[in-house]
Amino acid sequence: MLAAALLAAVVGFWAYQQSQPTESAVIAKGYGYQSDTLVVYQPQRQLEPFHLTDHLQQPFDNQRFIGSWSLVFLGYTFCPDICPMTLAMLNGIYPKLQQASKLPVQVVFVSADPQRDNPEKLHAYLNYFNPAFIAATGPHPDLFPLTRNLGLAYALYDGADNDNYLVDHSASIVLINPDGHIHGVFKPVAVPGEIPTVKASQLLADFPRAIAQR
Repeated sequence: MLAAALLAAVVGFWAYQQSQPTESAVIAKGYGYQSDTLVVYQPQRQLEPFHLTDHLQQPFDNQRFIGSWSLVFLGYTFCPDICPMTLAMLNGIYPKLQQASKLPVQVVFVSADPQRDNPEKLHAYLNYFNPAFIAATGPHPDLFPLTRNLGLAYALYDGADNDNYLVDHSASIVLINPDGHIHGVFKPVAVPGEIPTVKASQLLADFPRAIAQR
């Protein structure tokens, strides 16, 4: 079962990468505000129905996005770098993000590793960063369509055994607006010799620009 999931994930990740438009194509399609670190979609993209389970073992679906600005990040708890760096960054600026918006702001961590990241594991992981954050996951057949819809991707690779493998995943942070639509994406800037992550200063500058275009 795991081998089949690994193969499907790798194929899905490759297909996603092949289908992504170039920067000029994004501009030509009139997606709205665009910079090296932020894209705001115009028109906003529809978030298709999905069903996951959160870290409190409660259903997590489209309705959980209504009424809040949501920062959605894809990863897994065994991630050695991008995930802890990004979640620590989000925790550090969380009060300022809340101050920048008249509506609530929530952080949602979607795990691409349901085999190892059960609700108990996700709950303990969030406590390292911010217990107010939300984590959710689900079977790969539920995760694949959601991540594609969000414009994110992931791929699992075999390790020494079935409990030791890496998950390659996007480092971008997707912004869902209070209407439950995909509003935009915050993108990491590639710097030689550095792990690609969205930087705190970058997100603090881009977040007000993004939510102003609702």
